[in-house]
Amino acid sequence: MKQGLYIFGFFFIIMGLSACFDEPDYAAEPVITGIEDFYFVDVPGGFDTLVMRVNFQDGDGNLGLTARDEESFEQYILPLPTDEHGELIKYDPSQGPFNCNKYAWPKGINPLVIDGNTITDTVRADQNPLVRNFEITIFTREQNGEYVAIDFGDPAICRAPLGGRFSPLKEDFSNTKPLVGTIQFSAPSLQFRSLFRNDSLRLGVVIRDRTGYESNMAITEAFTLNDITRQED
Repeated sequence: MKQGLYIFGFFFIIMGLSACFDEPDYAAEPVITGIEDFYFVDVPGGFDTLVMRVNFQDGDGNLGLTARDEESFEQYILPLPTDEHGELIKYDPSQGPFNCNKYAWPKGINPLVIDGNTITDTVRADQNPLVRNFEITIFTREQNGEYVAIDFGDPAICRAPLGGRFSPLKEDFSNTKPLVGTIQFSAPSLQFRSLFRNDSLRLGVVIRDRTGYESNMAITEAFTLNDITRQED
């Protein structure tokens, strides 16, 4: 896997419909009922883009985050863990393999200093999953035929989990009627081709509601980028 996966997610809500007659008895946890479509747009000299559309249902309709919510959700779970002396926990090899999504650098600490093969001057800090309400897992096929999830925290990649945020699907969350609809997600990048070429891939998708309830993971069939490439409109 080559270093540097620069992917930024943005969302467009295609539909969010509240039930008006004989409201269904959906669970409070969101459910992805299917992956409606997914495709890849290859833009020469520009951002290539992975596009996904997923169908969902949610019992109380509390889906979506606003800019105001964004201020209340930190990138890492706080407070940061400390040792028996109350000090932040710096990384050392005895704690196991380094993972970029389990360590970070607070203000005043140099970012990811690498001394030979040893990563120093970072402290334990777990990514906060509530920052993202739409998350994608990329699976690649190994030589034994099994599909294994890409770990974005691997130092060779060192990126936050792939995903982002979509806006509220209704204006008033005191209205707890169920919602059904479709969410479209676009992930533009400059490196899909260089990273995956002719690899056999699968995509797993999870959404979260405002209280942190997580949906099931919907997984696509196997594909290569060439299989799902479409021309830019």
